[in-house]
Amino acid sequence: MFLVDGTPQGIRLVERSQWTGVCLAFSRADYARARLRNEFGRTGVYLLTGPDPEGRGPEVLYIGEGDEVAVRLDSHQRSKDFWTNAYVLTTTDDSLNKAHIRYLEARLVDIARAAKSVRLDNSRIPATPWLSEPEVADMEAYLANMLMILPIAGVHAFEVPISTEEVRKDEGPGTTAVRTRYFLNTKLTTAEGVEDPRSFTVAEGALGRLATMTMTPGYHALREKLLAQGVLVEHGQDQIRLTRTYAFDSPSSAASVLAGGSRNGRTEWRDARGRTLRENQEGSAEESAVTAPHDHSGETG
Repeated sequence: MFLVDGTPQGIRLVERSQWTGVCLAFSRADYARARLRNEFGRTGVYLLTGPDPEGRGPEVLYIGEGDEVAVRLDSHQRSKDFWTNAYVLTTTDDSLNKAHIRYLEARLVDIARAAKSVRLDNSRIPATPWLSEPEVADMEAYLANMLMILPIAGVHAFEVPISTEEVRKDEGPGTTAVRTRYFLNTKLTTAEGVEDPRSFTVAEGALGRLATMTMTPGYHALREKLLAQGVLVEHGQDQIRLTRTYAFDSPSSAASVLAGGSRNGRTEWRDARGRTLRENQEGSAEESAVTAPHDHSGETG
C-alpha cells in the first residue's frame, strides 16, 4: 500500500507484486485530487461505499464499471449522496476491455449478494457476459487478487461469513474443525459461536433474554437495530431468537446483545470443556512463547 498523501486517511494505492492490477482508494472529500490520477482515465470497475441512510444495514455498496471510470464516477458524484469512500480497480497497463469489466462487475455483485454483509445499491443484477475459457481464467485470477487486496484497503463486503454448519462443526478425532466452538449458557440465554480474526459469529437459532438490564449505549443500539431488522425476533414471552447466523464485532457485543445486559465475552463464552475464551487465548499465547524460536546471536558463552 502506497500512501499518496503520506497519511493513511488520504489517497491510497494498493498493488501486489507480479500483478498488473491496482486499487485506488480515496474518500469523497479527496475526489477532486484523486480524479487527476491516471487510474481515472482507464477501463475498470469501481466500488462506492457509505453508511446506510435507511439504517437497514451497517453499510451501502454500489458496484459499477466504465470504459473510462471518470465518466461514471463524475455522474455518481452528482447523483449519489450515500457514498463516502470509493475504490477504483483497474490495471497499470490498461489491459482490461469492456467484456472483462462487465464480467468482473457481475462476479462482484454475485459475491456481495452471497456475503449479505452490506446493502447493495445496484438497482439491477448485471448479466455475466460471455468470455472465452482463457479469458475467464484470467479474470478469475484478477478477481482473486482483487478480493485479497480489498480488505487491506478497508472493504470487507465480499468476505463470505462463517456458515451455521461451520459454527456447529464438532471438534475431535476425525473432524476437520479449525475453530473452537464456544457456548453461552445463562438464564434465558443459549447460544453457540466461533471466533475469527474479524468477528465473533453466533449460529442461527440462538436464544437470548427479551428484557434488558444495564447495557452500554453501543450494545443497546446494536440490539435495537437487530430487532428492527428482524435479525432478532421475540420468542415466547421472555426470550429473543437469532433468525440467521450473525457476525458480531466482538465476543462481548454478542454476549451483551443476547443476555440483555453488558457482559465480558472473554469470560462468558466457554468451550465444551468449560474453558473460557480468555483462558484459551492466554493459553495459546503462553504456548507460542514457549515454542517460538529464540535469537541467541547476542549471547556470550
